[in-house]
Amino acid sequence: MNKLSLIAAKKLLRDNKGANLVEYIILVGVIALIAIAGFKMFGTKVQAKVEEQAGSVGGINGAAK
Repeated sequence: MNKLSLIAAKKLLRDNKGANLVEYIILVGVIALIAIAGFKMFGTKVQAKVEEQAGSVGGINGAAK
């Protein structure tokens, strides 16, 4: 190896920009999996609460007339 290619190889080994990007992608993937798992576990309960509150708001509108 000549001196120039040796310097370029050392610089490439120290470069960690791609590693940071991969870490962020993995982090986003893990957060997405946690969100999906939470939705699967609590989805029906949350949907029932949203519908209950929507009915309450609709009742307020009907009472005002």
